[in-house]
Amino acid sequence: MEIKHVKNELLFKTNSWTFIAILIGLIIFLPISEVFIQLFNPSESWPHLKKTVFSTYLINTIVLTIGTGLLSTLIGVFCAWVIACCEFPLKKFFEWALILPLAIPTYVSAYAYFDILELSNPILIWVRENINLEAMQSLNSFFVYFFTILVLSSVLYPYIYLLARASFLKQGNQLIEAGLSLGHNINEIFWKIALPMARPAVFAGLSLVIMETLNDYGAVKHFGIPTFTSGIFRTWLGMGDMSGALKLAAYLMLLILILLLIEKKARSRARYHENSGSNKPFKKIILSRKKSIVTIALCSIPFLFGFLIPVFRLSLWAFISQDVIRNISLLSLVKNSLFLSVAVSLLTVVLALLLVFSAKYFQSKLTSFTNRFAILGYSVPGAVIAMGILLLSAQINKIYVDIILTGSLLILIFAFITRFFAVAWQPIDSGMEKNCKNINDASRSLGIPAIFSLIKVNIPLIKNTLITASILVFIDSMKELPLTLILRPFNFNTLSTATFDLSSQAQIVESSIPALCIIMIVAIPLISLNLKGKNKLQ
Repeated sequence: MEIKHVKNELLFKTNSWTFIAILIGLIIFLPISEVFIQLFNPSESWPHLKKTVFSTYLINTIVLTIGTGLLSTLIGVFCAWVIACCEFPLKKFFEWALILPLAIPTYVSAYAYFDILELSNPILIWVRENINLEAMQSLNSFFVYFFTILVLSSVLYPYIYLLARASFLKQGNQLIEAGLSLGHNINEIFWKIALPMARPAVFAGLSLVIMETLNDYGAVKHFGIPTFTSGIFRTWLGMGDMSGALKLAAYLMLLILILLLIEKKARSRARYHENSGSNKPFKKIILSRKKSIVTIALCSIPFLFGFLIPVFRLSLWAFISQDVIRNISLLSLVKNSLFLSVAVSLLTVVLALLLVFSAKYFQSKLTSFTNRFAILGYSVPGAVIAMGILLLSAQINKIYVDIILTGSLLILIFAFITRFFAVAWQPIDSGMEKNCKNINDASRSLGIPAIFSLIKVNIPLIKNTLITASILVFIDSMKELPLTLILRPFNFNTLSTATFDLSSQAQIVESSIPALCIIMIVAIPLISLNLKGKNKLQ
C-alpha cells in the first residue's frame, strides 16, 4: 500500500509539473503561431504586394543572408583556428579583442559607418563619365550590398568565432600530431581534419548569424535595402496595411523554416566524435615571423572594422555633442534598459529552468515536444513576434474588454521572453543533461519531492550554467531594437530606441551617446562570459 501511495503521489506531482510546463510552453509559442496562421488567411492587398515588392524583398533578404553568412564564416573560422591552435605575438590580446564586436548592435555599427558609401563616389563618377549611367547605377547597387554585408559581418562573426574556437580547443593535440606524423602539413591538417570535426560548431554559429541578419531592421533601413523586415515596417506603419504586413511576416517565417531545415540537414551530416577523452596538453603550432605578421594583420582587420573604428567614431561624436545628454534623459534611458534586460533575463531563466526540469525529471515526452515549440522564438525576427503579440493581445481584449495589454510593459517583457527563450533553454538543457540526469533518476526512484530535487540538487549543480544563460539573455535584450520599437509603452524609451529615433531624425552624431552606453553595458558581461568559457576549455 505504501509503494502504491508513493507511485500515486509521484504521478500526481508529475501531472501538475508537466501540465504547468506544457501550458507555459504553448503560451510562449502562441505569438509565433498567430503569425504563421496568416499564411492561410486571405488578404486584399496581398496580390498587389506579391506582384510589386515580394520578389524584391525575397531576393534582397537571401543575398544579404548568404553574403553575411559566408563572410562571417570566413572571418570567424580563421580567427578561431589561429587563436586556438597557433602561437604568435599579441595572441593573448586577440583572444578577448575578437569577441568585442559582439557588443555592438548591427544598427549601431551601421550608424557608425553612415558615410561609408561616400568612399565609392569617385569610382561611380568615373564610371558615369567614361561608361554610362546604367553601369554606374548597377555598380552603386553592388557597393550598397557590399558595404552592408561588410558592416553586418564585422559585428556578427564572433558567433562563429566563439563556437569554432571552443570546438578546435576540444579536439586536443593528438589528431594534429597524428597528421604531422603521416606527412601532412598544417594546411592539410586544417582542411582535412580540424575543420570537418568543427563543422557542427561552425553551422551552429552560422545559424545564429543568419537569424541576426534576418532580424536586423536598423542597418538595412539605414542603407536603404528593402528586405522582409524593413518591408513589414513599411507596409504596416508606412502604408497602414496590417493584413499585408502579416502576410509578409508569415512568408518570412516560412523562409526561416526552410533555412533551418537546410542548416539542420547540413549539420546532421557533420557529426563527429570529439577527442575529449585525452588529457594531453594542447601543444600550440608556433608560427614563423613572416606568418605571425600576416596572422596579426588578418586578425586586426575584423577587430579594427568591427570594434575599434565604430567605438572611436562614436566616442568622438559623443564628445562634441555632450549637450544632448540633458535633452535625451540619459539616466532614464539607462534605467529603463537595465530594468527591462534584467527582468527579462531573470524571468526567462526561471521559466526555462522550470520547463527543462519538468521534461527531464519526469521524462515527459509531451513536455519535451512543447518545449521545442517554445524555443522557436529565437529563429523568428523581433518584428514578426511583435505582430504576433499584437494579434494575440487584440483577441484577448475582445474577450476581456477591461484588460488592455497593448502598449503595456508586461506585454513587452512577454515578447522578449518569447524572442529569447531559446537562448536560456539551450544551455540549461545541456547542463542538466550532463550534470543532473543520474541524480534525478535516483531522486525519482526514491520518491523525493520534485521541488526538493530542483532546489537542493539541480540548481547548485548547474549554477554556473544558469548565470551564463542569464548573461546571454541580458546581452541580447540590451541590443534588441524591433521588438522594443513596436511594443514599447507610451513614454517608455530605452537606449536602443533612443539611438534609432535620433538617427532617424538625421542626428547620427547625437545618437552616439546612447549607442556608446549600449556598447559599454554589454561589453562587461561579454568579456566575463568569454573569460569563463576560456577557463573552462583550457
